[in-house]
Amino acid sequence: MVQKIRNALDKVPNLQPEYVFLGVEEYTNYPAPWWARASNPWHSQYVARQKAAPILQQPFDILLVNAWELMVSFRDVARRIPSACMMDFVPATINAQLVQQGFGGWKRMLSHAVHDRAFRSAARYFECFVPMGSDCAGSLQHDYGIDPGRCSPLTLAPQDLDVSRTKGRVYSPPVRLLFVGKDFFRKGGEFLLRLYSQHLADVCVLTIVSSDPGLDGRQLPQGVERLHHISLERLREIYRESHVFVFPTQQDFMPQVIAEALSFGLPCIANDVGGVRDMVHDGETGFLMSRDAPPERWAERLHQLASTPGELTRMSQQARLFAEDKLSFQRFDDLIRKVVERLRAKT
Repeated sequence: MVQKIRNALDKVPNLQPEYVFLGVEEYTNYPAPWWARASNPWHSQYVARQKAAPILQQPFDILLVNAWELMVSFRDVARRIPSACMMDFVPATINAQLVQQGFGGWKRMLSHAVHDRAFRSAARYFECFVPMGSDCAGSLQHDYGIDPGRCSPLTLAPQDLDVSRTKGRVYSPPVRLLFVGKDFFRKGGEFLLRLYSQHLADVCVLTIVSSDPGLDGRQLPQGVERLHHISLERLREIYRESHVFVFPTQQDFMPQVIAEALSFGLPCIANDVGGVRDMVHDGETGFLMSRDAPPERWAERLHQLASTPGELTRMSQQARLFAEDKLSFQRFDDLIRKVVERLRAKT
């Protein structure tokens, strides 16, 4: 997303952007004190402030940050100049998902209270919010009292629709299932393997694209292929060769891999978490599943698709049409340009 934001900003007329990027190496380049390492948001906020400090000596007219943590980091800047923040989650939405997974207790409550208060304080100084999903937009309004007029239209996960253009698929047995994700187990990997071995091995094959070290050396069921450290071009080939994208994720907000799959015309079956429902429309671009749906329910949906190639074809077409309507770079570029124009009008 960072590169896509940069590309969009570079196209805005009469704009001279200055970029500050945080990479993994920055956490070594700017060692944080113990108190900043006490929580991930504090750590990232400290590193961001340290890296940006020399650049902020220059005069700027507007500010755009990507992630709520950086909104807190640069709230003092937002007091002086018109500012906007793009985000796919806020403290309330991530806390809700963690609690759903059983991460409760006093430590979780304390952590949430601290970061929630910091976010509320910083939000007062930001002119515009760019939510990357309806759950995020809803939380801004209902949990934080942000007027809908301060929020731009939803941005999802823009894709290169020229690269992902795919010729019509031939749906001959077996049905080819695909999972893509670095964090295999947080994305529902154990559930997926159980689902496949108990219910789908007779009609499907499964490709897992993941660099998760937890899969190294693991014996996978027959019919399951695991790929890792592959080229981008090879990944695109796999998207084109596959029939259905499966994603039983337990924690997510605006998963890029679902947007990628849809752009390649892959129907998706995924858990209803975060902003997934903004892309997976039940019965159209795929099937939206409850987080507590048993494997049997997933198997029923997938057997239904495996037995009706016509339905697979229809959903594939709907997936691509959705991507062309909602996931184009042009739509994203226009949204970013309008956000910049809104900030400029306040200078």
